[in-house]
Amino acid sequence: MRRMSRAAGALKTALGRRGSIRSKILAGFTVILVGMLSINLLVIGLSHHFLGEYHILAERVISANKLIPTVRDDVSLDAYYLVAGRRTLETTQLFHHMEEIRQGLYLLKQENNSENGRIQLQIATRTFGTLQRYCQKLGQEIDADVSLELQNVTLEQIRDVSALVYNQIEEYIYLELLWGESIDQMLQTGFQLLLLGDLAAVVLMVAVLAFLLMRINRTINDPIQALVENTRRLAEGDFDALMEDAGENEVTILNKSFNRMAAKLQRLMEKVEEDTRTQEQLELRLLQEQINPHFLYNTLEIIVWLAESGDKEQVIQVVQSLSRFFRVVLSKGRAVVSLQEELSCIQSYLYIQKVRYADILNYEIQAEPEALDCRIQKLSLQPLVENALYHGIEKKRGGGTICVCADVKDGCLVVQVADDGCGMTPEKLEEVQREVAGDLGQISEGGFGLPNIQKRIQLAYGADYGIHVSSRLGCGTRVTLQIPAKS
Repeated sequence: MRRMSRAAGALKTALGRRGSIRSKILAGFTVILVGMLSINLLVIGLSHHFLGEYHILAERVISANKLIPTVRDDVSLDAYYLVAGRRTLETTQLFHHMEEIRQGLYLLKQENNSENGRIQLQIATRTFGTLQRYCQKLGQEIDADVSLELQNVTLEQIRDVSALVYNQIEEYIYLELLWGESIDQMLQTGFQLLLLGDLAAVVLMVAVLAFLLMRINRTINDPIQALVENTRRLAEGDFDALMEDAGENEVTILNKSFNRMAAKLQRLMEKVEEDTRTQEQLELRLLQEQINPHFLYNTLEIIVWLAESGDKEQVIQVVQSLSRFFRVVLSKGRAVVSLQEELSCIQSYLYIQKVRYADILNYEIQAEPEALDCRIQKLSLQPLVENALYHGIEKKRGGGTICVCADVKDGCLVVQVADDGCGMTPEKLEEVQREVAGDLGQISEGGFGLPNIQKRIQLAYGADYGIHVSSRLGCGTRVTLQIPAKS
């Protein structure tokens, strides 16, 4: 108790000096910790001692209980089977049971028994020695083929002595349990004393805590209240809600961190607004590219040419394809459509181009069933197909084929647009890959190129997704688009 008083005096001196909140709290915590640890270490030590005693006692009682069925039943039963001729000296378990009992009593004697238990074990061991001699005698009588009457006499002696050993082991267990009861009484008395000491320590700790709280309340409460108010203002969008420095302690560090957070949040909001504007520009540019007057003029010329040639059925097919194409392009202002709708748009576009480039263009569209319901940004694939046509197939003598394949792999929708056109040189491919992976903050001019498609995907899904370009000169080009598979 005098030690705690000295610690409390040291705490008061430390709190009287100017210092950080941390040093003040640590001083109070040290006093509390020393007091609580002293009590708890004493409780742990006492508990460990008595629990160890309980554990050893339980092991002794369990070991003794394991001997009881063997002594009470097995010895007499095997001796009876031996006399009755149901077992021979070679097949009997009698001597095996005797060895088990001997080892069990020996191990019990090695334990830290109570005084009365130790004496009782000595008595049981001597009685067991008598039981061993009777069992050996019975074995000798059977081996010498003496009369059954003499064997029965020895059998009864074995039964009487085994019953006596059984009673003595039970008496040993009873004495050990009595010893356990005395341990329990000592434990309860010790814990009562510790409880009183613990209560006294708690009262002292409460007094120290009250003193500590009064000393540091002025240092913490006012700055924290100001921080709460500025946090509320920041949540409402007021980025001018900054904290002023107040002293040199942890609250000052918290205030500086709050100010940095407010500045970062303001920059983040500005970036979000900039990304939103960029996304809107990309969507507008994409829409403008797809409502391309050249594509529309060419399609109308195809319709006129087909009508003049009298191909009424193909005129209908081209008009329907153009209608389906613009239905997806406009799509009532939706930015995201199903892959099935996107592939329908590609199908319509390629059909119209197939009519125009009948001699050089073939195409295939394949999609796994689980991929059709996945959501994809509108017109993510049409620019890739258009690039494959104009930069791959059209420039190749003899024409070629455009293949569009879609599948779901590892939770991602993977769409490949491949052509067997003229391909690219390694230098050109490297240049294209640098453009795709380069400064995505700028929108490409002169057409909706691959960097713009990459930018649009990453704005929607994150930097882990996008497109990858591979190509070989004279073999063709493959563009792989990967986004999360979401239905």
